Amino acid sequence: MFSYNLFLRLISSIFLIILVILFNYLGSYYLLLLSIFTLSLLLIEYYRLFDLQLLKLGFFINLLLILINFLLIYSNFILIPILITFFGIFFGLFNSYKYLVPISSYFYLALPFYILIYLNKYYLDGKIIIFWLFTIVWASDTSAYIFGSLIKGKKLFPSLSPNKTWAGFIFSLIFSVISSSFFSFYFNIINIYQAMIGGLIIGLFTSFGDLFESYLKRINNKKDSSKLIPGHGGILDRLDGFLFAIVIMFIFILLWSNH
Repeated sequence: MFSYNLFLRLISSIFLIILVILFNYLGSYYLLLLSIFTLSLLLIEYYRLFDLQLLKLGFFINLLLILINFLLIYSNFILIPILITFFGIFFGLFNSYKYLVPISSYFYLALPFYILIYLNKYYLDGKIIIFWLFTIVWASDTSAYIFGSLIKGKKLFPSLSPNKTWAGFIFSLIFSVISSSFFSFYFNIINIYQAMIGGLIIGLFTSFGDLFESYLKRINNKKDSSKLIPGHGGILDRLDGFLFAIVIMFIFILLWSNH
C-alpha cells in the first residue's frame, strides 16, 4: 500500500513540479492565469471543506474580488487590493453565518498567490526565489512522507493528524536545510548562512501549514479537501505547506535585503 501511494504521489508530484517550473519560467500572464485557475479551485475546495454552498452570491463576490486583486497586483497597483480586501471582509461579515471562511480566504488562500505574482513579475531575482521556495517545500513534504512512513514512531500531533510523525517532521527540517544550502551553492543568490536559516524557517512553516490544513479537515470531519490529485487529495492538500511558506519566505527576504 505504501509503494502504491508513493508511486501515485511521485507521478503527481513530477507533473506538478514540471508545471510550476515551466509557468514560473514563462512568468507574465501564463503564471497569472495558472494562479487564477489554482486559486479558483482552492476557493471551491475551501468552501466545500466547511460545507458552504458554492452557488450563492457570497462565493461569487468573494471570487470576483480576489480575481480583481490578481489583475491589480499584476498591473503593479499594490495599494488598491488592500481597499478591495477590506470591502470583501465587510461583505463577508454580513453575508455568511460562517463569516470566517470567506474572510480568511483573502489571507490564507489569496495572499500567497499575490506574493507569487509580485515576486515573479517585479522582484529582482523573483523567479529564482520562487524556485528556491518550492525546492524547500518539495524537499520538506517528500522527506516527511518517506521517512515518516519508513521509520514511523511517535506521532507528532495525533489529535490533528494521525499519520504525521516526529521522525517525518525532523527529517523534513533536515532536508529543508540541505536543499536550501545546495540551492544557495548553485544559484549564489544568498550566502550559505542565510540559506541554512531560511531553509530551516521555511521548512518549519511548511510543516505548520500542513498541520493547519489537517486541523481544518479534522474539525470538519474530512479526510481530504477533494480527490482531484491522485495520491495527494485536493489542491489544498498539495499546497497547504506552500500557503504558509511563501508568506514567511517573503518576510525573510525583505528582512535580509535590509542588511
